Amino acid sequence: MSIKQLSLFENVPPEQDTKAVTTSEEISELEITILLSALTANAIAQTDSTLISALADDPRAIAIAKTFDRPKLVRQLRLSQPQKESEFIKPTFQGNQVFYREREIGEIQLVYKSPSPGELQAKLTHESTIDRFLEFLQKKYQIVSLHESNYHVQIFIPQTQQSHNIEELWIEFITKVIFSIYGDFQYQLSGLMQTFITMLKSVTLAGRGFSTLEIPIITRDQAKVLAAFYLAIFEQVKDRQEKRETEIVQLIEKIKSEELNSKDLESTEKKLKSKQEMQAKEFNKYRDYFQKVLSKLLDEQRAIYHEIRTLDEQLKKTGLSKAQVSKLQKQKDKIESQIIFQEGSIEEKQRFLEESDGNPFEFIEKQKQTDLLKPIQAIAKSFNKTATEQINSTRGDIFTQCILEMYRLLENPKLETIPEPLLTINPKILAARTAGDDGKDFCYSCGVTLDAKTVRWRVARFMFERPSQRRQSSSSEDRPFICSSCSVLSFASPLKVTDDSIILRLKPIREKSGYDDRVRLHNLKEYLRGLTTGELDITAGKYIILNSQKDKTNNGDIASQKLGLKQYALAKIASKLPLEVLSDWEIDLYLQKSTPDKLERRQLILLKGIMEGYNQNIIIKDAKTQEQKNEHKINLKLGDAIRYVQQDMPYLAEFIVSGVPDYNLKFENKIWLESIRELYWKQINEDVRNQQRSKGVYSMSETTMSKRAKIYEDVAALTGLLYPFIEWAEFLIKKDKEMEEKRKQGKKEQDNLDEKTIDKIKKEVAREISKIIENVKDEHFFTYYASIGDQDRTKIKATLKRDRDTYFIYDQARKLIFEKLKISEDIEVKKDGIASLNLTLDDIKNAYTYFANDPLYTDKQGDKNWRDFTYRLKLSLYTRFPELVRKLSSKGDK
Repeated sequence: MSIKQLSLFENVPPEQDTKAVTTSEEISELEITILLSALTANAIAQTDSTLISALADDPRAIAIAKTFDRPKLVRQLRLSQPQKESEFIKPTFQGNQVFYREREIGEIQLVYKSPSPGELQAKLTHESTIDRFLEFLQKKYQIVSLHESNYHVQIFIPQTQQSHNIEELWIEFITKVIFSIYGDFQYQLSGLMQTFITMLKSVTLAGRGFSTLEIPIITRDQAKVLAAFYLAIFEQVKDRQEKRETEIVQLIEKIKSEELNSKDLESTEKKLKSKQEMQAKEFNKYRDYFQKVLSKLLDEQRAIYHEIRTLDEQLKKTGLSKAQVSKLQKQKDKIESQIIFQEGSIEEKQRFLEESDGNPFEFIEKQKQTDLLKPIQAIAKSFNKTATEQINSTRGDIFTQCILEMYRLLENPKLETIPEPLLTINPKILAARTAGDDGKDFCYSCGVTLDAKTVRWRVARFMFERPSQRRQSSSSEDRPFICSSCSVLSFASPLKVTDDSIILRLKPIREKSGYDDRVRLHNLKEYLRGLTTGELDITAGKYIILNSQKDKTNNGDIASQKLGLKQYALAKIASKLPLEVLSDWEIDLYLQKSTPDKLERRQLILLKGIMEGYNQNIIIKDAKTQEQKNEHKINLKLGDAIRYVQQDMPYLAEFIVSGVPDYNLKFENKIWLESIRELYWKQINEDVRNQQRSKGVYSMSETTMSKRAKIYEDVAALTGLLYPFIEWAEFLIKKDKEMEEKRKQGKKEQDNLDEKTIDKIKKEVAREISKIIENVKDEHFFTYYASIGDQDRTKIKATLKRDRDTYFIYDQARKLIFEKLKISEDIEVKKDGIASLNLTLDDIKNAYTYFANDPLYTDKQGDKNWRDFTYRLKLSLYTRFPELVRKLSSKGDK
């Protein structure tokens, strides 16, 4: 059977082995993937020169080979000399088994996904963890995903890897990769340093902070990372105390200097008193809580160990019945679960407590002299202020709890069981339960059955965006119960939904794929890794989370709050991602709701073009103050442009930003903008075709989209027709004004004018050109003003060249003239390889007559439609003269 018959939803019948000798052009990407998987895993000998040569002759093979992260195989393919007319033997299939040259090389297996949670943040955790697991399987064990749906994944397992159970590999993935500190560097698989720590450094989960994390601990590395987090919080509080103490000393020295006048002295003494009171209040709060809680806890821990020894002695007695032994053992297990400190460290802590007089800062400094904290001190330095402020350490009880949790994690972390695999050979069937969403017998996140007697974990901020839930069958709001798997996996997921988080999911567009999806996804991941290096943005599988806290002004104004979160997200995406990704990938945006917003590619393309073409950044210098100091402000004008882009008003969006102060549009920017206009035109027409193909019904949305596409094209065509006349008029008017000024000043024609006069002429020319553009709504007024400066107004001509900065409007104008107006093609000439159109005023009149009779512009609303059309034309022409827009904007003209 062929690879096309492989399906998640079909039973594949056994088939006789049919050897197929073919050329590389006839083999599919999935068949190449299977062969490369088998080669990488040595299920096919890497000395098979025939196969290597045939693969080397196919450019897809090298691209797919890179996704296995095996440089040796890629190098082998590149160095192999392709043979002429190489025989390419395709893999064949018998049931689930795969053969090559009549030898089994592996099997195809269907694995099932666990039920996906309904809450957005938990769902993102679930999906991104599966993506990361599949990447782990492919890179380390060459087990590759062939097809994936919402419920299944079809994988190819090379014959040499069939001894590995998919569920056993899950344990390795959990313990050695996502819950290890650094992940797997060899295969570029992220660990907690790249996920948990980076997330805390970039995303604020709760504005007021929260308490210590109630979450299962499943590996020693996880315990170390969390302990390091608490140590970093301690260090941040200590730094705050030391900084304030330094300020107090400086104020005291300032007062003692006797250089202050009475007014300044009074103010300084008042400030000193305030800081001293705050310092004493905060220190006493931390010391009192710490001393009280730790003293009590040390006594309790001594009592626990004493009770354990007593129970051990009782268990050693002979003649105990099974029931008695069981009872004593249960008592012992229950007591052991309360152990925090190792028995040998209790007296050491008692000594540190007495020597420091309950001062937690001195206590920890003494502890640093021992080996206990050394494994986490380097990790603790990885956390920044944003991370440490996630915990509300200003409260004395939470500060003390952080220290005690740090000790518990280092001395006695109680390791929970590894979470159940999210991919299993047999489907998970949820057990039936009573109706209602309030109870202890099921996980509120994924729905699996829980034991109501032993359930421990509740929803926390790490798991849900809003942990407190008012369930339909409950009379109050509280935190629902959750299974340990959902709880612990959230710890390793960097995807957190907050008021400021921007989460994207990227999916390749199949019809634009030169290679299969895995190649393009691999290339995208490599790009995103480079993109987020040194940044506080995070990637996880097909997801990327952008940091919105980074874009803020000197005064602390956050761009996402001023522009609007979605508008900011669009600007961030357009500025971060390359044009190829925006064109060839579907991008879903998650903003605090379970249903993502599918972003329109044409709008992202246009926005990127505007931002780069007009040098628009989210944060810009404040023109009013930059001479005095380096002040910045949020680019609100860009925010307006984004809203116009969202409404598919491209000409208005471009016009809004075309008058950027103190920025001269370079020729390369004009070339870039012209290419963007063409891309936008192509994309909006592609969107029209896709809508028409989707249902075959001409819906209202299709009508609207078709109108927008036609208007954009018509405005571009008429822009191309009018632009050369305006450009020619600008030249003539400028020349006339210069000659007039030279006559007034008694200068010769070849003499230069001073800068003041030149600036005056520029303003006068701008005023005259503005009159021409403002009158595009009427052909008679336009032709009248456009001919100013020409002695023979009735015979004025203009030439439109097909240059790199005008080729789009040239092509649209040419299409209008030859295909719609049926004007003779004699007006187009070519010289030195550059085409040009020789236009007259009659061509303008013919074009206006054509559009005036177009039903789109003369419908029931007649004049309004025409005004809207010519308004867009006016904006389009203004963007061709950005210097003119700046001069008008500086005078307040609109």
